[in-house]
Amino acid sequence: MRKSQALAIVIILMMAGFALRLYQIDTVSFRGDEAFTILNWVRQPFPEVLQTNIPTSDPQPPLAYALFHYWGKLFGDSEFSMRVLPAFVNVLGVAVMYALGHFVNGRRLGVVAALFWAVHPFEIWHSQDARNYAIWGAFSATAIWLALRAMRKGRRLDWVLYVIAATATAYVYYLELFVVAALNLYAAYRIFIRRPAQRQLLIPWAASQIAIALLLVPWFLQERLLTGSGYGGTTGRFDLSLLATQFLSTLTFGSTLPDSWMPVLSVIILFLVVAGGVIIWRRQRDTAILLFLLILTPTVLLALVSLRLNVFTPRYILGIVPALLLLIAIFLLYLWDQKRAILRGLAGGILALILIVNVYSLSNYYWDIDYTKSPPWREVTAYLHSRVRSNDVVINASSDIAFKLYYGDTTAVRYLPANPIQPPVEIEQVLDESQQLFDSLWAIGDPTADWENAPVRDNWLNGNMQQVRSLQISSVPIREYLSFDVNEAEFSAEETLATFGDFVELRGAEIIQPLAPETDLNIRAYWQPLTASDTPLKMFVHLTGSVNPATGSPLWSQDDQFPQDGRISTVDWTAGQLYRDIYLLPLSDLPPGNYTVVIGLYAPETGQRILTDSGADSYTIGSIDLP
Repeated sequence: MRKSQALAIVIILMMAGFALRLYQIDTVSFRGDEAFTILNWVRQPFPEVLQTNIPTSDPQPPLAYALFHYWGKLFGDSEFSMRVLPAFVNVLGVAVMYALGHFVNGRRLGVVAALFWAVHPFEIWHSQDARNYAIWGAFSATAIWLALRAMRKGRRLDWVLYVIAATATAYVYYLELFVVAALNLYAAYRIFIRRPAQRQLLIPWAASQIAIALLLVPWFLQERLLTGSGYGGTTGRFDLSLLATQFLSTLTFGSTLPDSWMPVLSVIILFLVVAGGVIIWRRQRDTAILLFLLILTPTVLLALVSLRLNVFTPRYILGIVPALLLLIAIFLLYLWDQKRAILRGLAGGILALILIVNVYSLSNYYWDIDYTKSPPWREVTAYLHSRVRSNDVVINASSDIAFKLYYGDTTAVRYLPANPIQPPVEIEQVLDESQQLFDSLWAIGDPTADWENAPVRDNWLNGNMQQVRSLQISSVPIREYLSFDVNEAEFSAEETLATFGDFVELRGAEIIQPLAPETDLNIRAYWQPLTASDTPLKMFVHLTGSVNPATGSPLWSQDDQFPQDGRISTVDWTAGQLYRDIYLLPLSDLPPGNYTVVIGLYAPETGQRILTDSGADSYTIGSIDLP
């Protein structure tokens, strides 16, 4: 492969990789960690970021804070602008992977490695994440390449560039030190075991490591970081089964594949990596040792650290990805070079399988709601801002800081349950106080199912208040609750809309337009009894229009129920008291058109409707247009 051909392919791969990283980059809301980045890294003055407890509560090195802070100041902190930074930096890894592959075994290896990086689902996932992982991945690959150049060429400039790259990478992400440790083991192997004649490397290598250490000391050896952090991690402790079944497949294909696939893919990747290592061992033992050290050292060190901290997750060893990709590419090129049809077919089949799985993984990430990073907080908070009034309170079951970022005003927000051990009595006390202080309570999200106190919030709300609104925006349920005691200020009708028989008045009615055509139409009606009825009566709300071909009648949707879903009865309700009733009319199968909403009462035993004072058997509340 000529140099011009290789460079042209790399440029095309960089363009394709950047396109994949930009595609739908701002479609989903910020997740919690991204929201923390915006609120604490970007919106706070940079000196305060370094001086507060942020470096201990969210332990990241200062260059990570600085990159996002000043990028946000220049380009804003929208989803697009904040995610473009890691996307732009990470796509440079395509060129670096080509350089690494070329350095190890020629241009063809570089091109295949660059291809793998360009379409790598896990790199793309993190490239669309306003955190420092994707930046670290590209920086780490660059530092590895510069270290190898310095060892081979021995020029002072190469050593200086390596020191700068390694230091900058460690200042972007702490766990780059695992990669530095792997490179130190490799250097020791070359200098003292494999090639004693190369001991002239000892002085420049030792000098480079001393320089890196001296540059890191001012930040890394702060007492508050060493002893006062209290950070325990957010994932899990060491689990050998996860290492065997999840890590390799995640670091190669991402985390958006079915769980049942992951163990099988891990076995396949392990075979490809070991096979590539055996092949390169026969040709370039030093390179084989290097690549295996780059994979094993960070993995072992993470396992040791995760014996004490909850940090056992694939993204914390993202620095091993270059070595994984190079070993897989080495094996594929070896099969191709055998020039036997069956082996070339096998190489092509494995490459096709890798690319197909990558495409499937990316398609899940781009389009499947199960793999989005965050609940749709933008849409949820936009809906709340349009509906929640000044004297309402939001009861959020999720402590996701992204909700705070989008919703803004948190003075009228309560988080319940606040944690898995919050006593039920305390939760109920907060709800009691909220009911007394606010007109309406909005319940957002479902509590975490495995928390023992998960049912407390909703049980209290359903037992003490009336649910007047229920909808779901993507995966987030939204329910509004009002006190059963009705305030006349809730409805705007100054006069009674209709009197049914001689025992109940329809004082007010409201059509609440649906969020989308496939959701329910919400009707809110206010009844004021004049007297009790002899037998229990049912209320009905019907949606009528042109003749429904399925039934031959103008009825398209309905909700019939006893008052307040049977909580009260027309035979013993209190004369003069206002009652609120909620009706939900399904709209999912309705064709576009204009529909009329009517309301009334009937005796369920006979089906006979109660006439209004004007002689009609129902009252027309209004009409709606369905697009």
